[in-house]
Amino acid sequence: MKQLFYIFVAALLIGCADGGRKPETVSSTTPYDSIMQAEGYDVLPIFKTRTGHITVSIRVNGRPCVFLVDTGGGATLIDISKKDKFQLEPQALRDYAAGIGSASPLVRTAGVFGINGTEIRNDSLFLMDISYVNAEFRKNRSRQVDGVLGTDFLEKHHAIVDYSRSTLYLKINPDATGSLWNFTKFLISKDGETIKRYAPTTEPKDFEKDIEGLL
Repeated sequence: MKQLFYIFVAALLIGCADGGRKPETVSSTTPYDSIMQAEGYDVLPIFKTRTGHITVSIRVNGRPCVFLVDTGGGATLIDISKKDKFQLEPQALRDYAAGIGSASPLVRTAGVFGINGTEIRNDSLFLMDISYVNAEFRKNRSRQVDGVLGTDFLEKHHAIVDYSRSTLYLKINPDATGSLWNFTKFLISKDGETIKRYAPTTEPKDFEKDIEGLL
């Protein structure tokens, strides 16, 4: 029996009916981004659609591709109707993915993702019919998507979704060394500028003078 891949896109569509009145929003750059970049993360603005869903634009084989960010979806995929647009070659039928009341073929493919000028090859990419997703978005005059960014990609690249700042942080090189996030300390000015970074072993009392200098 073939293993089923459960793509939870359908669950994300709950509540679309009352979302049509909400304006779409986009993030703005914040001083916090510099801290994350120091940790090896790339900073990507995310868009909140009128239906309350989150989308992000990533280049696929050199072309802009709008992804629905699906933290509950098991696979990253692109609408099979867009395979020519993104120059994606279907390889082999992998499994069937559960959608709304039916199962859709999940076809393996591969492509090159471009993120802030860095290119990474994604061999765990799939093609699937997600026309039902865009049909719901069209009903609510919301931004349509080319694909779904699933947990396979998000986990691999240590994704952090910051809803308050409308930002997606991705570590494109997961092996890049960064600070011990829970213990590294930063001295930040009242304007949000990072003044100094302290090692995990440094106690706050050891940089009291630095703090006083900013007061």
